[in-house]
Amino acid sequence: MCTAAGWRYWVLGPVDPIYRRNVTWLAGYRHPRHHGGQLLAAALQEAFAEPAPLWEGVRGIGDPLVVLPALFHALWAGRLAAFLGAAMHERMPVWAQAAE
Repeated sequence: MCTAAGWRYWVLGPVDPIYRRNVTWLAGYRHPRHHGGQLLAAALQEAFAEPAPLWEGVRGIGDPLVVLPALFHALWAGRLAAFLGAAMHERMPVWAQAAE
């Protein structure tokens, strides 16, 4: 039926539960109110220009209560990246994504 309509579809297997949990957590920070502003976004890009442990980068920028929501928003938005197939923790490497 899909082929007749000109559509394609894929049947995917189950999603890894750790990956799903991490993406679900980050989805809570998708709203633009968590962006933190241009200065904080620039500071995150600079702090994670090279891969660095999450907590090290956050503490280098400022108050974690302010910086962490912006970091999670940047991860959700794809401006920062991390391996989400393992449990998120303070030593997980985070890095800036190349601008397109």
